[in-house]
Amino acid sequence: MKSKIIVTVSLLAASMLANAGIGNLATQQICHQTLTRPPNNNAVWNSPTTFLDRSLDRKVYRRDIVAYKIKWSTGWSDWFVKGVNDLDVVTQPSGALSSDVDARLMWIYFWDHEHMYIYCS
Repeated sequence: MKSKIIVTVSLLAASMLANAGIGNLATQQICHQTLTRPPNNNAVWNSPTTFLDRSLDRKVYRRDIVAYKIKWSTGWSDWFVKGVNDLDVVTQPSGALSSDVDARLMWIYFWDHEHMYIYCS
């Protein structure tokens, strides 16, 4: 009985993987990391109308950026993951009404800081 359960679970797992496309390399994205990029100098990065625009990467670089680093005067930041940990901590509400705070994404610093990023296609 024990061997039947193991075989059934194994077949079910293999079927789920095949249906999810996990084992199929043709369905997986290919990602690349850029070298250090100079400041972009494109004012769109630092515009209040685009502070929270998560599609700015596709508009400016024509790429889907999934993670990025910014070079500060003290060195490189940790990785910011788009949509996960990339809200600028300087502008996050801290007891103030959210309408009183201009929230923005960390990639606004692309306009005047060196940066690198990972993009997938």
